[in-house]
Amino acid sequence: MGCMREFEELVAEAEAVSVEGWDFSWLEGRATEERPSWGYQRAMGERLARVGAALDIQTGGGEVLAGVPKVPPVMAATESWPPNVAKATALLHPLGAVVVADADEPPLPFGDAAFDLVTSRHPVTVWWEEIARVLRPGGTYFLPTGGAGQCFRAGGVLPRAAA
Repeated sequence: MGCMREFEELVAEAEAVSVEGWDFSWLEGRATEERPSWGYQRAMGERLARVGAALDIQTGGGEVLAGVPKVPPVMAATESWPPNVAKATALLHPLGAVVVADADEPPLPFGDAAFDLVTSRHPVTVWWEEIARVLRPGGTYFLPTGGAGQCFRAGGVLPRAAA
């Protein structure tokens, strides 16, 4: 019975915490993850510094994007979950980025060839045709390569062929 009570207490605690954004600090000391040596946020920031227009798809609460040193002159992000839309807007608007509420299904709410760079840290679904549509010729789609549980989708850098 002791284990069941502990389990129920843990579930009650988990249900009581906020799940907005990507803040899992309440798990400190109870869960670990191994970060890749190359650092997604750093690599994303390096790419953002070299473009004029970028889109971050499924930005969550905007924490990763907000942590880059500089965003391009045109920076947009999409998010589907209303609590995260509000959180990301509050975090990213002061940096000059616009957050667009989006249903995470085609079409993306942007014109053709609008962005030099499209990023997505944890894409739930990748709409390849839409990403290609909003990328300018020669543009890049940047996402982290997943681990063993994420090998069903391609990762890395996907450049759009120049017209």
